[in-house]
Amino acid sequence: MSIVTHLTPSSERDPGPAGRQAEAERRRRIAKLIGACGDGDRAAFRQLYELSSRFVFGIVIAVLRDQESAAEIAQEVYVSIWQRAESFDAKKGNPLAWMAAIARNRAIDRLRADRARGFVTVTDELPELASNDMPAGLMVEAMALRRALDDLRPEFRQALLLSYFQGYTHTELAGALDVPVGTAKSWVRRGLAALKEALE
Repeated sequence: MSIVTHLTPSSERDPGPAGRQAEAERRRRIAKLIGACGDGDRAAFRQLYELSSRFVFGIVIAVLRDQESAAEIAQEVYVSIWQRAESFDAKKGNPLAWMAAIARNRAIDRLRADRARGFVTVTDELPELASNDMPAGLMVEAMALRRALDDLRPEFRQALLLSYFQGYTHTELAGALDVPVGTAKSWVRRGLAALKEALE
């Protein structure tokens, strides 16, 4: 399968003032619901799930690429969100980024466990980074990242995909790509530098 996925032109447009305002309102609402969850409000937790579950599932499925495993891990993500809600500080962070980090970490933990059992194979296929369930601003950023990744040298791209989407350590990365650890580290470092330059 090609790394490039067809993107509709309308998806690439700036969301505009109204879209940005709606996105900011959504973030405020989610932050408020997380705060209520931290106080033990189960009704707020249900609302948070209804408002964000497709977003969270999209992140998990992008890493795991398996519907059944993704559904299971997505449920675990919400258990973590409930347990850690009290620690979220709306003044210091974006609630969607906070939830996304929990989702990605949980998904990578599962990948590592599956890899230890020999269930995961090395791939340079780029996961779907953008979905219609994302806030408009995040969708635009995800599509820009996808284009930048597609333009990287193949060895840089694969090193970044294995590191950031499958949670490989530098040692595991070197083994998977059959290169010295120093080379694996260099590919990750140079790939990140190339991405930063492309996205500036």
